[in-house]
Amino acid sequence: MKLEDLTTHRPDLLASHRMLDANLNRCFEGLRTLEDIARFRDQSELQRRYKTLRHQLQAAASQWDNELLLASRNAHADVGRETKTASEALRSDGIADICEAAAQRVQQSLRCLEEVAKFLYPDSSAAIESTRYQAYDLNAMLLLSLQRDLQFLDLAQLYVLAHCQMPIQAFQERVRDISRAGVSIIQIRDKRLDAQDLIRYTRAAIDAVDLRQTRIIVNDRADIVQCTDAWGLHVGQTDLSVSQSRSLMRANCVLGLSTHDVNQVKEAIASGVDYIGCGPTFPSATKPFDSYAGLDFLKEVSALIPNANSKLPAFAIGGIDLSNLSQLIDCGFRRVAVSKAVWESELPARAAESMLMKLNQVG
Repeated sequence: MKLEDLTTHRPDLLASHRMLDANLNRCFEGLRTLEDIARFRDQSELQRRYKTLRHQLQAAASQWDNELLLASRNAHADVGRETKTASEALRSDGIADICEAAAQRVQQSLRCLEEVAKFLYPDSSAAIESTRYQAYDLNAMLLLSLQRDLQFLDLAQLYVLAHCQMPIQAFQERVRDISRAGVSIIQIRDKRLDAQDLIRYTRAAIDAVDLRQTRIIVNDRADIVQCTDAWGLHVGQTDLSVSQSRSLMRANCVLGLSTHDVNQVKEAIASGVDYIGCGPTFPSATKPFDSYAGLDFLKEVSALIPNANSKLPAFAIGGIDLSNLSQLIDCGFRRVAVSKAVWESELPARAAESMLMKLNQVG
């Protein structure tokens, strides 16, 4: 049917094609905005998935009458151009506001596209619906990532696992000392304590550090994170999943995951976790393992992460001390997680300083 025939005889079809055209453009604009936010916030997996979503939408719309869509366009006469709210001209909260606006634009336009497609091109409506539901999840992941302080994580090099088997005042003083020595992250890890004692020790650690230079993470226990305002949570492969852990924590909490082989690293990248631990590298007195991923695993991770267009922070872990640190550096790792080498050292602050000096040596 020609455009003039539509105008005369089927104005509903003309209006419907104008709706498709306008919302298709709006959705592509929103998706590209979200893709670029993910890209320039170094969220490689989210960036890839937004790009895939754009291609899915393009494929779903490929069966539509493109000539009629273009012919029905009448942007200069669109009455909606003049009906804007004051909030549409403001983005007071920077990237977060831009992301929220783009996410809403995508979701609303996809819903409109789905409804009109049911009328004009019903064979494509199911694909549009699938894209809409995928967008809901992706938008939530991106918006939540913007609430987490990932820049601090990007700069972290030394991560110390701390047990709580000492009087709380001595514990707090040790936390304070290693924080001042340059430890970026301290994980509270002690499976022997009950919940109330874990809360006490975690709060004591948070009170002991300057949060501009050191953050406190809790091992396994999302409930302790919620009760203490800890910065984040670390989980293992047999603990709560990434999505389950996210559902139990505040949006601004960082989440780390232990990995023991390359497939687990790939899954971690896809899951949107904030950092990974990689190991065990060497035998450890802190936590016994039946087998060790070793240095070859670290070399694989060092190659994999850039090739996956990812900047996911990866910390080597397991039996690491000053004597074997050079081997990790040779594998491409300058982030390490340690326990005994710092926490149980006779001079913990000095041990931390020595490890940081070694990690930052050039050549």
